[in-house]
Amino acid sequence: MGRLEGKIAIVTGASRGIGEGIAKMFAQEGASVVLAARSKDRLEAVAGEITSAGGKAVPVVADVSVTEDVRRMVQTAVDSFGGVDVLVNNAAVTFFSRTMDAEDLEQEYDLVMDTNVKSVWMAIHFALPHMRERGGGSVINISSVHGLASGGHMSAYAASKGALIAGTRALAIELAPYLIRVNCISPGRIWLDEPGEWVAHRFGPEKYKEFMEKFGDLARRLRTLNQPLPVEGRPIDVAYCAVYLASDESRFCTGANFVVDGGMTAQLADPGFLTWFDPEEMKRIRSEMRAWIEAAHREKDGG
Repeated sequence: MGRLEGKIAIVTGASRGIGEGIAKMFAQEGASVVLAARSKDRLEAVAGEITSAGGKAVPVVADVSVTEDVRRMVQTAVDSFGGVDVLVNNAAVTFFSRTMDAEDLEQEYDLVMDTNVKSVWMAIHFALPHMRERGGGSVINISSVHGLASGGHMSAYAASKGALIAGTRALAIELAPYLIRVNCISPGRIWLDEPGEWVAHRFGPEKYKEFMEKFGDLARRLRTLNQPLPVEGRPIDVAYCAVYLASDESRFCTGANFVVDGGMTAQLADPGFLTWFDPEEMKRIRSEMRAWIEAAHREKDGG
C-alpha cells in the first residue's frame, strides 16, 4: 500500500517542474490527484502519464490568480474523487528584473501577489469545508529560499514568498482545531533540464555534442555551486518532502517551514567557504565557455 493510499490531493502549477514532480509522486504513492495549471496541452500530457502508469489524475485548466478558477479547481476534486485531503499550493510567477522605477511596477506587483499569495488563501478557503468534512487534512505551501534571503530586483517575489512562510505559521494555528496541518516547503535552486540542453535547442545536436565534450563536466559542476552540498537539486527532492507532509507520517508537524536547498541559506555569502573547488580554475574555464558560445552564435548567424 502507498503512503498516500486513499487520499485526494490538489496540486497547482502541476504542468511542469516542482508541481509535476509532486503530482507524479503523489499518484505513485496512491493518491487521487487533481492537476491544475494554465497550460492545457502540457497539463493533459502529465495527467496522461499518470493514468498510463496506473494512477488516478484529473487535469483542470486554471489560472490561480482568478478566484473563480480556484473555486472550480476545488469543486473538480470534490466532483471527481469525493473531497479534498491534501492541498499543494505550488503555482507561482517569478520576475527577476523589476526595479523600483519600472513603469509597469504596479501591474507586475499585483500579478505576483495575486498568483503567489492571494491564490493560496482562496484555495484554502474553498478547500476548508471539504477537509473538515473528511476529518482533517494537509496544506502544503511551496515558498522559496527567496522568502528567507534574496537579492536586488526581486523585492515583490521575495515579499510574496516571505508572506507564505509567515502566513503558514498563522494558518497552522487557525486550522489546528480542525486537524488540518499547514506547512511550507522552501526550495533552493531546482533544475528542470539537463546540463547544456539549451545548447542543443539553440545550435543543434552537433554543437551540443561538441559543447558537452569540452564543457560537460563544468556545466554539471556549475549547477552545484549555489549551495554547500555538491548535489544538483531536482523536483524529486521537493516531492519527497511533500509526500512526507501529505502523509500521516507528519501528523505532529504543523506551522513549519522545510528548507530544501542543499544548505544554500545556511552559509555565509563568502565563496571562500566553498573550499571544494578552485575559483581561479573555474573562472578560466567559464571564460573559455563564453568565448565558445560567442563563436557558435557567429557561426550560426553566418558571420
